Amino acid sequence: ADLADDLERAILGGTVSISEEGEFLYSPGAATESRFAIHLTASVVKSLTSLVFYFRHLAKKGDFLIIDEPELNLHPDNQRRVAKLLVRIARSGIKVMISTHSDYIIREINNAIMLSADEGGELRKKYGYEEEDTITSARVGAYLFDAKRANPIEVKPTGIEVETIEREINSLNASSQDIYFSLFHGRES
Repeated sequence: ADLADDLERAILGGTVSISEEGEFLYSPGAATESRFAIHLTASVVKSLTSLVFYFRHLAKKGDFLIIDEPELNLHPDNQRRVAKLLVRIARSGIKVMISTHSDYIIREINNAIMLSADEGGELRKKYGYEEEDTITSARVGAYLFDAKRANPIEVKPTGIEVETIEREINSLNASSQDIYFSLFHGRES
């Protein structure tokens, strides 16, 4: 139930309930009595309601949870929050497998891995992390899938580096900088 509460508070900004007729309902914020059928809500609420229900009513240690592209419909800040939640889920004793193309999720998981080495907790405190937001590299596995197989990726104490994503980010950054400096550098705005 704590994971459901975290999800509602940190990402949904409201609560999920079930009507007497068995329909999922969403109540935005704590100060409102309004309740909306899930089909009338934002896509983020639609996509995460089933997780809230699972955590509140079904989840138990030893479960194996598979989430395909948890970043769908999420702003980058919420992608980071989901990654933190994924770490907390794994630490609670539920095995988690995700497929993702999100650099935000990968980098946030990398932060969790690196911060597991922060013995004094100074960096966790500085950046707003709790102990339960960290995980050791030994508890994380990563694979890159191609058309024929799953290729393991080394998970280091610094995290996961997905070469194909890193290459694309570097290419985009290089072209953006070249375009900016070629067209606008030195011009007054």
